[in-house]
Amino acid sequence: MDPAVREIVETAAQAVDDALTGLIGFVMTLRPTLRNEILQICEKHLERARDAKKRLESLLDDTDKPVGG
Repeated sequence: MDPAVREIVETAAQAVDDALTGLIGFVMTLRPTLRNEILQICEKHLERARDAKKRLESLLDDTDKPVGG
């Protein structure tokens, strides 16, 4: 993978991780009932973000493997 592309993918994966960490950190400060409601509303979006992060990390992992290996 081109080094510039790799840097962009790493930055994107880190940005998604930071966003998820920030959102979950914020939600955890709320009352349990409000927290649960927000998490239910955002559940699909949070899952999509987690999946996107995994796919980005998978791209990076795949480029670390030797060709033909």
